[in-house]
Amino acid sequence: MLGIFLGFVAVAAALLICLNAETLGRRLRVMDHPDKGRKNHTKATPLVGGIGILLPLFIWLVGALLSGVVGDKQTLSVLMLGAAGVGLVGFADDQAPISPLSRILLLCVYLGAAFAFHPDLIAQNLNWGSFEPTPLPAWAYCALLAVTTIGVVNAVNMADGQNGLVPSMFVVWSLCLMLVGDGVVSQVAQILAVASVVVLIFNLQGRLFLGDCGSYGVTFVIGLLALMAYAQGRLTVETITVWFFIPVMDCLRLIITRRLQGRSPVAPDNDHFHHRLQSKLGPSYGLVAYITSVGATSFIAALAPRFALVCIIVLTAIYFSFAWLTDSATALAAGTGPVKDTEPSDLDESFTNVVSIAGSELSRRAGSP
Repeated sequence: MLGIFLGFVAVAAALLICLNAETLGRRLRVMDHPDKGRKNHTKATPLVGGIGILLPLFIWLVGALLSGVVGDKQTLSVLMLGAAGVGLVGFADDQAPISPLSRILLLCVYLGAAFAFHPDLIAQNLNWGSFEPTPLPAWAYCALLAVTTIGVVNAVNMADGQNGLVPSMFVVWSLCLMLVGDGVVSQVAQILAVASVVVLIFNLQGRLFLGDCGSYGVTFVIGLLALMAYAQGRLTVETITVWFFIPVMDCLRLIITRRLQGRSPVAPDNDHFHHRLQSKLGPSYGLVAYITSVGATSFIAALAPRFALVCIIVLTAIYFSFAWLTDSATALAAGTGPVKDTEPSDLDESFTNVVSIAGSELSRRAGSP
C-alpha cells in the first residue's frame, strides 16, 4: 500500500513540475530561446523536462529507501546517486555550458561510483544471446562500459531534436526494463515510464523541453538499470544493442559523413535521422515511424532475445534506407514545423573530435592529401 502511495506522489510531482514548467524554467534560469534559425520554436521554452522525470524518481527512491518498501538498499542508493549526480551535471550545463572534459570526467566518476558501491554490476563475461560468452577482465569491462556510457548518453543527446522523440524512447526503454528486470529494476522502471509519459504529453505540446538534465540524467539512469539487468543475466549484448541502435548509429553516421564532406563533425545541420524521416513522411508520421522502429524491435529483443540479431538486421535496413539512400538535399531542407532541434553540445564536440582525429590519422597513413 505504501508503495502505491509513493507512486502517486511521484506522478503528482511530475505533473506539478510540468504544469508550472515556465515558472520553474525562469526561476532556475533554464529557458531555451528561439534564434530564428535552427531553434524555430515560437517562444522561450523551459528546459525542465528532465527535472520532471528525475525529481519524481528521486522522491520515490528516497521514500522507498526510508520506508523499506524495497529491500535492496544498495541498488536504491546507486540509482539515487546516478539520478542526482548526472542530472545535476546536465542541469548545470542547461544554465551555462561546462567544459566537455569536465562533463566526460563527471560521467566516468559517477559510473565508477556505481561500480564501487555495487560491485555486482561488473560482469565477468560479455553475455551474447547467439554466441558463447566472452570472458573479460574486470578492468576491461569497466573501460568498455565507460566508453559505451559516454557514447550512448551523447547519442541520445544528439537525437533530442524533435518534440516527443527522446521522451518516447524513454517510455519504450523503461517498459522494456519492466519486462526483463527483477523486482527492484522493474519497480524503478515503472516510475520512470510513468514520469516520462507525463513529460511526453507536455513536450509534444511544445510547453517544455527535456534539456541536458533530461538527456544526460535519464539516459544514465536507464543505462544503470540495463547494467543491473545485464549483470543478473536478464539481458544480452544483442538486446541492448537493439535498444540503442538507431540513436547511436545516427550519431556515428553524422560524424563520418560530415568528416568525409570536409566539414566539422559537430557542424549543425538538418541531416539527422528524424530529419530524413520528416522529409519523406512529414513531422508527425516521421516521429511515429522513428518510435515504431525503436519500440517494436526493442520489445521483440526484450521478450525474445533469440531474435535480437534479426532485429539488428531489420533496423540496419530501415535506418540506411532513409539515412543513406535518400536524397541528402531533400533531407537538408527538412526541419520546418513544430520541431525543436538542438545544436550539438560540448560533449558532442569532444566525442566527435576523437573520431575526427582518428579519421585524420587513417587518411594520413593511407597517403591521402
